[in-house]
Amino acid sequence: MKYRIVTFGCQMNEADSEVMASLLDHAGWQATSASEAADLVVINTCSVREKPEHKVNSLLGELRIEKETRPELLLVVTGCMAQREGRALVKRSRWVNAVLGTRCFHRIVEVVDRARAGEHGLVIADLADDPAKVRCEPEAQQRAAPLRAFVPIILGCTNFCSYCIVPHVRGAETSRPRDEILREVEALAARGTREVTLLGQNVLAWGRDLPGAGPGQEQVARGDKGSVRTPDERERGMFAELLRAVGDVDQLLRVRFLTCHPRDVTEDLIDAVADLPKVCEHLHLPIQAGTDGLLREMNRGYTVDQYRKIVDRLRARVPGIAITTDIMVGFPGETDEDFARSMEVYEGIRFDAAFMFAYSPRPGTEAAKRGDQVPRATIVKRLNHLIEVQNGITVERNREEVGAVAEVLVEGPAERGEGLMAGKTRTNKQVVFPGERSLAGALVRVRQTEAQLWGFRGEQQ
Repeated sequence: MKYRIVTFGCQMNEADSEVMASLLDHAGWQATSASEAADLVVINTCSVREKPEHKVNSLLGELRIEKETRPELLLVVTGCMAQREGRALVKRSRWVNAVLGTRCFHRIVEVVDRARAGEHGLVIADLADDPAKVRCEPEAQQRAAPLRAFVPIILGCTNFCSYCIVPHVRGAETSRPRDEILREVEALAARGTREVTLLGQNVLAWGRDLPGAGPGQEQVARGDKGSVRTPDERERGMFAELLRAVGDVDQLLRVRFLTCHPRDVTEDLIDAVADLPKVCEHLHLPIQAGTDGLLREMNRGYTVDQYRKIVDRLRARVPGIAITTDIMVGFPGETDEDFARSMEVYEGIRFDAAFMFAYSPRPGTEAAKRGDQVPRATIVKRLNHLIEVQNGITVERNREEVGAVAEVLVEGPAERGEGLMAGKTRTNKQVVFPGERSLAGALVRVRQTEAQLWGFRGEQQ
């Protein structure tokens, strides 16, 4: 029996898909990339914006035709869209065998077995479940370890940004125990992984909900039915302590982490990035908007000035650090003046790169209920301008690094070009250079000779 997993969305979804693949492998299934050869198709979905949901619905339409030809084909939908829609998804797409929520994907083998036995329309979407426990089980460690691996350390989010559906589909923040995380990292390193990325929707919040964490203080969160805790000093230093412990794992060469909430960046974290040799000099720090009014309406919990000061501290303490970000265009109520002022902020900060996207109303969020939605044509115009300006900044910043020698973790042959190898710098920038295939997995020094939007061309030193 063969399976295919199609993954949409973020790195957390990629990590979830990897666990499902491991569990299916352990149960005797075989992976295939060809849909027509698959006896089982698992679609791991995203709900952060409308576009990935449209892609899922399009794929489901294609698979409906496939299933009419092969009724025995099993279809399982999991991830954020599955969690959001639940039984409504099965009612709308009756050819789907089962729906698994964001905290139930570890039950994939059980659900597939039940579907093969004749059950149809299964919906399992309990946010109280805890898939973290499966990650260190023997069956989740059977697949070949990747050179670069994702390690989720905290599930869910309790920030309740007014535009974001994540707290509704991923549940409250739930940290994995420190020892469990370290066991997984050690197991990966022993099997050949040389770089790990610690993952969380709000990765810097790790540890606050674990036994022994401080009581914190309560603050009202706009758009939340409850409240969000303000961490005490001990809690704010817990993630930096975890970085130190992960950095001590033998055979591991590099440590990264994402995504970070600006409100949770502390001096302890900055010191860890500056001082720990395995922690890479790159921080993904979503700004989302460039005016205090928009940030307040988004319930982001910081001002533009506070964000700028964090960037200034990082660049002063960690010379050469790459700072990337997320920027949303077209949040409800965003005026031409708001956008112009935001552009001034982005041009002043000069991000190394940015993930830029149009605001998308998400059902159940506070922003989706507002009556001052920005016209789509206006959003597209603003987004195109932002992309043009930021891409220019990215190329300029890369050109500033031409001639420098960077440490590159070689991933393998480049996608294009005979005899070229590709890898990432510590600042997470792509480098392509002439080299032997035997360099895969090694750290090499490469002089950056030509800057591009996507990274550099270089030559080995």
